[in-house]
Amino acid sequence: MSVAAVEPDRVSFYARKILRKIETNFKIIPINSLRNRQYSLKSPIYITIEYENGHVIASFGDIEAFAYSDNEFEAVDMLCEEIVILYRDLVEDQENLGPLPRKWLSILHNFIQCN
Repeated sequence: MSVAAVEPDRVSFYARKILRKIETNFKIIPINSLRNRQYSLKSPIYITIEYENGHVIASFGDIEAFAYSDNEFEAVDMLCEEIVILYRDLVEDQENLGPLPRKWLSILHNFIQCN
């Protein structure tokens, strides 16, 4: 059985090609505001923007929050709203949270402060 070695320049070529394909389908951006007067961010939240079949998906994977829209601005805006709603719900019911929602609340406490 023989194994052919791939030339380093070919590996580099395919690596760049794969990275370009990945970069065109998603990106990671910071958000510095939740666009809500009651809450502000202590530090930026890094979210993922994905492009799929003409739609934009904005997500904050650490708390499993996401929003869909036809454009990036609306998707980010809807995600901010989703984060605020989730935060309010978790704070309101924090005595009855299971392990995963408790983890989400802890993550959000690290980012969000009440104004």
